[in-house]
Amino acid sequence: MKLPKTLLVGTGMLLLVGCSKTDNTELYQEIKSVDKMVFATMAITKTAKMESSGWYTVGKRIAVYSYDSYMRAYIDLSALQMDDLVFDETNKTVKVTLPPVITEITGRDMEMRKEYENIGMLRQDLDSKERAEIKEQANKSFKEEVEENPMFKEQLTEAAKRKARKYFEAIFESNGYTPSIDFKS
Repeated sequence: MKLPKTLLVGTGMLLLVGCSKTDNTELYQEIKSVDKMVFATMAITKTAKMESSGWYTVGKRIAVYSYDSYMRAYIDLSALQMDDLVFDETNKTVKVTLPPVITEITGRDMEMRKEYENIGMLRQDLDSKERAEIKEQANKSFKEEVEENPMFKEQLTEAAKRKARKYFEAIFESNGYTPSIDFKS
């Protein structure tokens, strides 16, 4: 039995469209499987000062320490949906809408650097408990600064968006598409 030529051509076209969607699905799955992808990090030096003197003590105790705290900006690619990638096979373009950039504080140095110390002759050096208290106060202050001052998050978010755009442009261009990349808010 001979099949009509239009049926053969139509079947061939469906196979081609189906294959290209499979490739796009595979590309989508590959990107989504990354989960969290860090695009920017920042180290912020925090300085902490402790000073004690008074009528009940002889001499001063001044100590200034510093340590670095770290932040990062990432995209949770597990939140990417298939409809966030809109492929135009005719023009070989893709409109990509990435999940929002998320910033977070990731940690701090364990050890503090001694920047300055002036302990009077009749006073004791700071002990490890006092240094830990200084660091906890400084860390609390640091977290408040980050929440109150959007500059840290904005800088980190913008750096992450620039790097993410370049990264995803390279991926889609290597797959033959001209991408347009945006972010959800």
